[in-house]
Amino acid sequence: MKNNIRTTNRLNVSITKKVIELQEQGYDCDFLLLANGSLLCMQTNLNYPLSTVAINQREQGYDFFSHSYKHVHAIETGNGERGVLLTEKAF
Repeated sequence: MKNNIRTTNRLNVSITKKVIELQEQGYDCDFLLLANGSLLCMQTNLNYPLSTVAINQREQGYDFFSHSYKHVHAIETGNGERGVLLTEKAF
């Protein structure tokens, strides 16, 4: 049981660490993938079609809270906004 808890904490921490690292590098927006295939910046309420942004996968780990794999992506828009997108699928 103790090893299972350590593994859980380590994997969840890797996702969290990557998000914090990206935020420290200036990726300060949080993006949400919408059903219509665009990204919504939660801070500015602006929508971006996927074809207009640069998406780079930075980390993958198993999230024991949602019982799924999470992918951490760095997003860069044409107008200079940069942020983080967490998804269950890789882009």
